Amino acid sequence: MEATFSDERILEMMSRMAPHQQLAFGAVCCERMLPNYQTFMREVGWGDVAPLREALGTVWVACESERVTDAQLGEMLSKCEECAPNSENFTSLYTSSAQDAVFAICSLLDFLLDGDVARVVSAARFSIDSVDLIVQEREAMDPRDPLLEHKILAHPLMQQELLRQRRDLEEASQVAPGDRTALLAFRTRAQRESNLAVSS
Repeated sequence: MEATFSDERILEMMSRMAPHQQLAFGAVCCERMLPNYQTFMREVGWGDVAPLREALGTVWVACESERVTDAQLGEMLSKCEECAPNSENFTSLYTSSAQDAVFAICSLLDFLLDGDVARVVSAARFSIDSVDLIVQEREAMDPRDPLLEHKILAHPLMQQELLRQRRDLEEASQVAPGDRTALLAFRTRAQRESNLAVSS
């Protein structure tokens, strides 16, 4: 069984990676979260995925060592922040997951602005948080259960995301600078995955 998510462990692993590799890891986490935002939109009839998709596309361009100006990043950040739903206005199960998707992408834009790798770790953490909440809601888990954390960790959805993140960290660390073929393969696979659906 995969171990529980640890910010410190992920940060330590990422400290040995180049910036484009760190960014690629964060980007695949976000790709798996974006379908949650689209599900939220379909349920409530509110939201705009276009700024998020544009920002994530820019992140992938940056992985290829293409320079993005701070002004461009700042503008994208503002547009993405406007896409975050207010949890007081919606009752959809996917409201929190939609927020997590927005916050994760914003974290990567912040990373491009300041280079703080903890921003990328936050993106991965947002993905874990989405799974955590959905597992509790779908399985109607009792928050008072002393075995709650163990049950969440052992759930197939959580194990799947933890395994994928470990896989992606290993693969991202092998991506050479400017390797568009490897980045495209990395991105394409992530777009076929969702962190809230168990793969067949």
